[in-house]
Amino acid sequence: MDRDDIELFVAILGTVGTFILVYLNLDSSDTSNLTSWIPSIFSGWVGTALIIVFILYILWYILKFIGGESGGMFEDAEADVGLRELDSIEGCIERQGVAWKGTAHLNRGDITNIEVPFDPICPNCQTGFIDTTDDPSLQEQRQNPSYSPEAQSTPVFACPNDNCGHTVERDAEQYDAAKRLFEREVKQITESRDKDYSLRALILNIDGPVTPKKVWEEYAEVVDNEYVSTNCFH
Repeated sequence: MDRDDIELFVAILGTVGTFILVYLNLDSSDTSNLTSWIPSIFSGWVGTALIIVFILYILWYILKFIGGESGGMFEDAEADVGLRELDSIEGCIERQGVAWKGTAHLNRGDITNIEVPFDPICPNCQTGFIDTTDDPSLQEQRQNPSYSPEAQSTPVFACPNDNCGHTVERDAEQYDAAKRLFEREVKQITESRDKDYSLRALILNIDGPVTPKKVWEEYAEVVDNEYVSTNCFH
């Protein structure tokens, strides 16, 4: 029961109470004809108390029913508006020290297209990685004459931020695996029903405007998944 329901209940209670007080202060001769049909058990203070309890119970039940129905209707309407206005979900997958940002385009809550650009992001500082190689230093080559720099070069993703320097060895499966993970997660959001992580539930739990990023941030708080991250967002 919200504040408006409580105020309505108090107003009705006050009205009923006033009516009862006026009724009880009437001369008994004035009310004898009106109450002649009431059984004797309901006469006097006992009857008045029973009637008051009965009326209050009916009022409470009606207000509870109206409050529950209206609350559900408002929630459904709010979720429907959010589903209509939300045109995408922006998410982040973090795997093996690399973050990948993806976008799922929506039409009334259904996925129309999924995009995961080949744009690896440093999860520590949100800077775009540089695709480069990690070559042995001259000192390492002198210490090991059999070293062949060309053969020993390691492909890596390197963060160009001087204050970070995060470097991750690159392999061919990183991007494809991240793309599959993102597709799996957004489909779980949009295709699930009556779950804490379903799109409708996520929208209802967001305080303020519903945005593509906020949907994913809410999802990251609900699910327990090591790959679901928010480290793509500044």
